[in-house]
Amino acid sequence: MTHENPPFAIAVEAGSEGVSPQRIRAAIAALERFGVTIATFEDTGFRDLATTAPRLDAIEQAAFAAPLSGATGLVPLIRVSAVEPFHLATQLATLAYASHGRAGWIGDVDGSAVEAAAFDRPPLDGPEARRTEVDDTIEVLGRLWDSWEDAAVIRDVETGRYLDRDKLHYADFEGARFSVKGPSIIPRPHQGLLPTFAPYGSAAPELVDVALIRERTVLEASAAAGQADSQGIARTIVEVSVALDAPGRPAADRAGAPAADTQAAGRIHYSGDAVGLVELITEVASFANGVRVLPADFDADVQELGRAVLPALRRAGVFTSPRAGEHLRDALGLAHPVNRYAAQAL
Repeated sequence: MTHENPPFAIAVEAGSEGVSPQRIRAAIAALERFGVTIATFEDTGFRDLATTAPRLDAIEQAAFAAPLSGATGLVPLIRVSAVEPFHLATQLATLAYASHGRAGWIGDVDGSAVEAAAFDRPPLDGPEARRTEVDDTIEVLGRLWDSWEDAAVIRDVETGRYLDRDKLHYADFEGARFSVKGPSIIPRPHQGLLPTFAPYGSAAPELVDVALIRERTVLEASAAAGQADSQGIARTIVEVSVALDAPGRPAADRAGAPAADTQAAGRIHYSGDAVGLVELITEVASFANGVRVLPADFDADVQELGRAVLPALRRAGVFTSPRAGEHLRDALGLAHPVNRYAAQAL
């Protein structure tokens, strides 16, 4: 069962800092030190990618951060139209093992002509095609992760058997643009199924653990979170673009603080002092299960977040940090799912 009063999560986007291993190291060290629940990683994708630009994709960034962290959850954003589902399932399962159960993923989609040309495939035309691509990917990942029952590895020395083949299962998935037979080549992850995040409305509600709410106002975010809850989505996290005042450096004076691009994407934008952000997050906590902070300036904003915002939220009882070694599902108050194939055999 899920928790009746789940923990309130603070997620912070670190992917913008992930061009180099040195930046990832600095970013994850700061987020671990301040005790945030989740570091998300969103790479540049293909829309604005120069051919000569260095590129670490979101999973690579999260994988590099895994041995450098011990409590913070690691959640890369994956544009499912740019990956092969079987490979994605094994990459994310490997991330789950490397992080000892602290991994999740955000399912998103591009499907543009630029991205499609990079992979020699047709673009995804229209919202229905994009939603189907996300739904199919989430479904096949779950089948592949469940394709090994938890007791599949037996290491029977006497018979020379490493696996119980009766506990491996075929995914047998036929989707709109791909089919997968399976089983996976990696045992079922620690959490069973990695927590699946997705922008609200981009995937079938029954496939999503955490809906990311992207609305321009708190009132709109509250309404969307209520709708997600009524559809049975277990958790909601509201996205907030943040520019915080720093000592001697007001947010309004910093380059890049006006966030017209993030507002166009449909996120709440906050610019100002730490007290105001504490009030905003406290209001969000009355109707949602967390916030995803997208800093305008990672170094300045995260320092203020750790110095003034998170301590105030802890004192108010709104937020507690995850425990070292805790699985991400536990940090979010999500149940560990039963293996679908084992359950069918009962």
